[in-house]
Order: sequence, then structure tokens, then C-alpha cells
Amino acid sequence: YSQNDLVEYSPVTEKHLTDGMTVRELCSAAITMSDNTAANLLLTTIGGPKELTAFLHNMGDHVTRLDRWEPELNEAIPNDE
Repeated sequence: YSQNDLVEYSPVTEKHLTDGMTVRELCSAAITMSDNTAANLLLTTIGGPKELTAFLHNMGDHVTRLDRWEPELNEAIPNDE
């Protein structure tokens, strides 16, 4: 990934621009540090928010969905589609 991939609040990924990060490291950064770029990079590997939502639906979860990328993912808009 590059500087262009960095979004607001990326405390771990911003430190690894030259050496990169493994998927495991990105997962750790996203989960333990709420690193937004790590979350976006992981979403990219699975096809984006719509693909994650489709996967969840296929697993039987018809409530959870992702409509945006980080950091906009944190917004809650009434009647959001």
C-alpha cells in the first residue's frame, strides 16, 4: 500500500509504508487499534463492503451490513441504504 491509501486515524499502517504489513498484522491493527487504513486494506482483499455484506447474508446474517469504507463507515444515517 502507499501514502494515497492512508485515511484518517491509521496509527499502525502509517508507520509501515515502506515495509508493508501482512494480513495477520492488518487484522491485528484493525481490531486492536481501530486502524482505519488496515480495515480498508482488508476490505479490499475480500471485494469491499458489498462483498462482506453478501458473505454475511450467505452465512445467515441478514441484519449486519457495511455500506461504506473507513472512516465514513462510522457514520449512522437514519434510513441508510
